[in-house]
Amino acid sequence: MAHSPPLNIYAITAMGTFVATYLWIKSPLKYRGASENRLSPKADLAWREGAQKWLDNKS
Repeated sequence: MAHSPPLNIYAITAMGTFVATYLWIKSPLKYRGASENRLSPKADLAWREGAQKWLDNKS
């Protein structure tokens, strides 16, 4: 029976960095402030209408 190669500190560090990065990307904590900064639907509609008027005036 073959045994696994000895663990290398560089391999462990690389895998740990990969796992930490993956967990940070998938973390819901980075989106916790998104709902507080989100525009209301009425303000969003007003902004879109204003942007459309600006585009219409420029073309």
